Amino acid sequence: MGVSFASKAVLAPAPKKKRNGNTKPLPVTLPLDQPGRLREGHLLTLLSISGATLRTRIKNGTVPPCDGHDGYVGRWLRPYWDTETIRKYLAGGGAG
Repeated sequence: MGVSFASKAVLAPAPKKKRNGNTKPLPVTLPLDQPGRLREGHLLTLLSISGATLRTRIKNGTVPPCDGHDGYVGRWLRPYWDTETIRKYLAGGGAG
């Protein structure tokens, strides 16, 4: 009694998207002279810095602290900055 196996093409599972939790730069599509909210990724683009540098500058007080938080992503709060705060900072008004 012979047993034969049909050859089946074995598909590799799709690679999982790597989620390292780092903030990515985001395009700024909102004009800064209009009311609105900017996220960490927007600040990374505007200031041309990394996420670690942004958080260090916030801690040191060279970048204004966030204006608030509006919800969780996983277990992390989502900080935001008002466009007016960032506009004043970029104009040389400093942090706060």
